[in-house]
Amino acid sequence: MRSYAREAAFCKIYTYIIRQEFDGDFSQFDQDKLDESDLEFAKALVEGVIANKQKIDGIVAEHSKQFKLSRIYRPDLAALELAIFEMQNTDTPHPVVINEAVGLAKKYSTDKSVSFVNGILASFERSIV
Repeated sequence: MRSYAREAAFCKIYTYIIRQEFDGDFSQFDQDKLDESDLEFAKALVEGVIANKQKIDGIVAEHSKQFKLSRIYRPDLAALELAIFEMQNTDTPHPVVINEAVGLAKKYSTDKSVSFVNGILASFERSIV
């Protein structure tokens, strides 16, 4: 299930933001919801975000005119990093990626975060089309 794989990747990216480490271990997630291709997808997302973090954070900062990167709530940043990387590096339709990121913000962040994440990603999508 790609949605659950994204959620697992989001959790690992959030942990990386806080701890600056990625252990590659997804065993704490429900293995019934992650087949081998889902695990590979999640791991590729996390590793891609980490490898391109500086570039991705530059994109977030560029489209987040009202907030400095250091002021962005960390779950929102994790959702944004994940979505921007996926939009740039996979063939997943952008509306799907944006919808998934907004869903993560809705689940893990604040009410205001939903519109913030949606706005940043919509701005980014317009800039690359």
